[in-house]
Amino acid sequence: MKLRLFSLISAIGASVLLAPAGSAQELPYQIFERYLEPLAQQIGMPGLSAVIVRNNRIEWEKGYGYADVENKIPATPDTLYPIGGVTQAMTAVLLGVCTDRFLLEVDSGIRRWVPTFPEDAKVRHVLAHVSEGRYNYDPARYTALTPVVEDCTKQPFRVALANEILQRLAMTSSVPGLDLGQAGGQAARDLFDAARVNHYRTQLSRLATPYRIDRNGHAIRSEYPSYGLDAGSGMVSTARDLANFESELDDDDNVPISMSTLDKMWNPFALDTGAAAPTGQGWFVQNSSGVRLVWTFGHIADAASALIVKMPSKRLTLVLLSNSGGLANTYQLEKGDIATSPFVKIFLRLFI
Repeated sequence: MKLRLFSLISAIGASVLLAPAGSAQELPYQIFERYLEPLAQQIGMPGLSAVIVRNNRIEWEKGYGYADVENKIPATPDTLYPIGGVTQAMTAVLLGVCTDRFLLEVDSGIRRWVPTFPEDAKVRHVLAHVSEGRYNYDPARYTALTPVVEDCTKQPFRVALANEILQRLAMTSSVPGLDLGQAGGQAARDLFDAARVNHYRTQLSRLATPYRIDRNGHAIRSEYPSYGLDAGSGMVSTARDLANFESELDDDDNVPISMSTLDKMWNPFALDTGAAAPTGQGWFVQNSSGVRLVWTFGHIADAASALIVKMPSKRLTLVLLSNSGGLANTYQLEKGDIATSPFVKIFLRLFI
């Protein structure tokens, strides 16, 4: 597998060198599209939705494979997927909204809201996955931010997310939790009026079917967990909606948060040792060939995965969603290096 991926990336380099003159603007998109599908097939991904945003507009989008293999329903940029840990970036934005409204100070101790938190950390430490002075990616600890959001917005977490993110940023296909469409989700549905509940249920009827990949590369139908929504995970969205979310962050109109607050989120957290963590506040941050990358990922084992990579200096964003774990399996993204992803290697080779 690694040899085939190396050959694929080498071929991309050759394609760039042999490109005809006059095609520079469209060429990277053409090459990315050409190589994305065989890469997804090699890894074993039943469905993949992809969008590239430049200068706050969708420049390229594509669906590969199937959202539902058995019924031959194609994956499209508007296919709905659970996005797992990408929810953390939205939580960070909610807390940024609170900061801009002078309703929260991120240097406040997390034990103010969660007295049983295992250490005397500040909100900004939890946002950056910093534990006892060192980086330690722990989504379970990130859920401690749920009551922080609820306190500063004076709303249940999923209502705050629906009002401040989904509605304000026109993410019309997104749903704040799979449980809104499940038999056990009545408490979640009671938080919204009938019109919004019906809308969320309609969107969830388009949800991609989850799959696990067996040793022979075959897609075997699986199930999503019966999971609600908190600061660490649970959002359901589409590649196009996430493109809207990212475009609004790149816009300098201070909606939904100010650029100064966003800048703090998108720069590495300084550890007590003076070293930099691979995270900002709610995002991962690293450099590649002198270009700052801001990124986030989600992984629901044997069911779904998500990846967003931004180059703020180039106003360029890649969004990838899948109904298998293929975007995150084996790459150890929690260690903070997005360049381990073959999808991102191709993206960086073409656009940096």
